[in-house]
Amino acid sequence: MAMASDDSELPSRLSNLADAIFEDLRTKILRGQLQPGERLLGERELATDYGTNRNTLREAVRKLEQAKLVTVRHGRGVIVCNFRRTGTLELLSPYLKAGPDGSEAARVVADILEPRVLLLEHATRVAARQAIPDDVQRLRELSVLLINAFHGRDAAVVAQGSQRWLDALVDSTHSVAIRWIANPFLEALRQTLERVPALWILESTYPDHLREVVDAVATGDEDSAAASTRRYYAKVDAHLVTLLKLGLSAQKHSPSRTPAKDDAMP
Repeated sequence: MAMASDDSELPSRLSNLADAIFEDLRTKILRGQLQPGERLLGERELATDYGTNRNTLREAVRKLEQAKLVTVRHGRGVIVCNFRRTGTLELLSPYLKAGPDGSEAARVVADILEPRVLLLEHATRVAARQAIPDDVQRLRELSVLLINAFHGRDAAVVAQGSQRWLDALVDSTHSVAIRWIANPFLEALRQTLERVPALWILESTYPDHLREVVDAVATGDEDSAAASTRRYYAKVDAHLVTLLKLGLSAQKHSPSRTPAKDDAMP
């Protein structure tokens, strides 16, 4: 029986090992330890280095190829791509985790702020047109939870609840296209905040913002919904840009740092 159990767990162990190899190679690429145009070692050599078999190694390489970090060329092997040109938003969190130069990391985060606001503005407009009563009810319930957590300074609840609220807002659009566009933004935001909690900003008008957007969605007021979103994120992003100027990398590697009480969740 023990042997059967071990055999049944083998695919899972191999999958976990493939993930670990993928993440290690991804980090080396994002850190510049493996340069664009560089060819990876052959399958046999890499499998030996990682203490695995060639099938597991191939699975890791397949994941790298899906992430557009490498290309597999017959006769040439596995070639590292220029991730700055081929990458997608899914690389944001692992890129920050890989510890890039602080100024470049700051630019990457800053450059994503305006597209995020434009997406959320558009989502609130469409939600104001398309939301049904159940959508409004869900947004109101989540807003009450978030506002209570905000006043209670409950960082964990606010961090998790804010993602659920944004998900509910996107659901309220009843638009497959908006959902597909929003998914990588929301996932990148979630992962990035987990990796760099100092980027989590709670501006004092957060409760008002939640109420205003929900009321605007409930009454079909597109302009008010979009305006509230723009006002709120203009304030949040002003705080965030200040943090970025202070040095993102220094904050990431100093977990004991306590954010200012009115600017970031302790």
